[in-house]
Amino acid sequence: MQNKKYLNISAVLVLAVGMFAGLTACSASKPVPPDNHTSQIALDWAGGYYSALAKESNGQPDGAVSLWLAPNGGYRLDLENIKGIPRQSYTGKVKWIEGKEVDLRGAPPEYARWLVQENQLRNATKGWAAKHVPALVAALALPDQWTLTELAGDQSDLTQKPPELTFNMAQRVFGFDGCNRLMGRYQLDADGKLSFKPLAGTRMACMQPTPERAFLAMLEKVADAKIQGETLEFFAADGKKLAQFRATSSQALPSASRQNNASRPE
Repeated sequence: MQNKKYLNISAVLVLAVGMFAGLTACSASKPVPPDNHTSQIALDWAGGYYSALAKESNGQPDGAVSLWLAPNGGYRLDLENIKGIPRQSYTGKVKWIEGKEVDLRGAPPEYARWLVQENQLRNATKGWAAKHVPALVAALALPDQWTLTELAGDQSDLTQKPPELTFNMAQRVFGFDGCNRLMGRYQLDADGKLSFKPLAGTRMACMQPTPERAFLAMLEKVADAKIQGETLEFFAADGKKLAQFRATSSQALPSASRQNNASRPE
């Protein structure tokens, strides 16, 4: 990695920084001279990393690793379908080792040590290579859920079964439109603008009025997204605001209130 004089982290990672607020960065025990060009001084290591793990027998995806490293020394590690366990999440502080490896304090030993390389991390025990993902992808995937709070042009009651979206670092999206479950993919263009591919969903009929149709129509118009703190906003190509969401906490992101506090773990 090249030595950088300043931290170049996209504004969309404000959420990641906020998630680890209050955690103190742990540095290497010995100062590293600035001319050593280590990963720690390069400062472009912060952000999200993802690896889809394949079975040795058929090469098909079997589990995944998502890891966020925050500039102030915090981390979150999500393990999906590892050793038959649907999900395991760990948060804590990072300790740098000789400016080249990070040790995730509090994570199981076999998942804790990662060599920081150019645009990827490599697990010291398993050999897994986790690729650095775009900043918006990492920020979208950090909360377990985004809950709709505003939908332009729709007057539906969003206090009862509001639409929700969940993103992962493989650029897949899952959700609820107020009536049916949704799943599919989203994409970023060369400028980092977000849009949704056609989403599949269940076909249940809902008796009560829901924002289902308006919500699905809105997703087709999305051309950009902005994250500020715990708020996610979608915009059309002409800059018109289409919808607003709030980050929703879960057991993977413990908080005292369990309400709109996804970025402040205990």
